[in-house]
Amino acid sequence: MKVIEEELRKHGKYICKTEGNSMYPMLRQGLDRVIVIPPVFPLKKYDVPVYKSGDHYTMHRIIKIKRDGSYVICGDNRVDFEYDVTEDAIVGVLAGFMRGDEYIDLNDEKYLKYVRRLGRRYPVRYIKYFLHRVMRKLGI
Repeated sequence: MKVIEEELRKHGKYICKTEGNSMYPMLRQGLDRVIVIPPVFPLKKYDVPVYKSGDHYTMHRIIKIKRDGSYVICGDNRVDFEYDVTEDAIVGVLAGFMRGDEYIDLNDEKYLKYVRRLGRRYPVRYIKYFLHRVMRKLGI
């Protein structure tokens, strides 16, 4: 598990294919490659840090920065927020990603437009997922 931290220390970046679907549709599991660099604190809203979560690493988006400097984080394909993620847990931050042969820069206007739209949709997404859970429990 320490591979990420060792690569960041040695080479200043870590590149790998994605695992999991929590950042879908931005990142597609097993298809897209992420480029992670060491974090420069403080991070900003909508940055995508890699942080230790229990015994594994997670990559989710910063939704809010609290007054105490901790972060509220959520995957693009999730509705449950993770609270109080601190700088000690963060080992890297997403710098960009490869979709096939195309490099997606996180400063690109198209990407920034996607992120702003995503941020506006969190409340609607939460209601949609909540209703979906209720319907599933009721067998509908």
